[in-house]
Amino acid sequence: MSYSLLLFDYDGTLCDTRNAIKYSLRRTFQEFGLVEPVEPALQAVVQQGLPLAETLLALHPAGTSPLPATWVETYRRIYSAEAEPLVTPFPGAQQVLATAVARGCTVAIISNKGLAILENSLARLGLRAYAALVLGDDPMAATPLPLKPDPALFTQRIQPRFPQFTLATTLMIGDTATDLQFARNCGIAACWASYGFGHAPDCAAFKPAHRIGSLAELLPLVA
Repeated sequence: MSYSLLLFDYDGTLCDTRNAIKYSLRRTFQEFGLVEPVEPALQAVVQQGLPLAETLLALHPAGTSPLPATWVETYRRIYSAEAEPLVTPFPGAQQVLATAVARGCTVAIISNKGLAILENSLARLGLRAYAALVLGDDPMAATPLPLKPDPALFTQRIQPRFPQFTLATTLMIGDTATDLQFARNCGIAACWASYGFGHAPDCAAFKPAHRIGSLAELLPLVA
């Protein structure tokens, strides 16, 4: 089976953002005067690919004062100003996107990350030009973006933009259980990027249609 609409996750699929995420989480808790999360806890939340607010809540120490209302804003400010330069593309990211587009595929990059950070990072790394659509969490938007694994992200934002593609020709490429759950919820095939951040047993349990150990292994699947 070959696919012509490719939905790429960003964190852990196209780009290695682990160091940037962990740095920003530590600094956010520093700013709030809270004890920094320990490495095992950081690793555990990164593996899940949760929306940012859920990630911060998961790391919030039980029995301590509620986090300020600016917690998400604080994290994103730190990430953008201090941590984004730590992000690197996975080997072959640009070549794979360029080849897919050259073969006639349409590329969308979808993430639970803040849209401004996502756009800036993709542009800096030379990846933005290959995407016909980039979707991320935008607090300034009139209508909030549904976040993965909510299928409304697909039915309300992606399908109306690309009505020429069927479910059968659409492929979600992601590294975490959240990405694979999203694909299942949407009724589309999933390709598990096993080199990424996801917890292997959780991801394997979804029985994705495809599994790749590097981005280059995706090319035989594209139209």
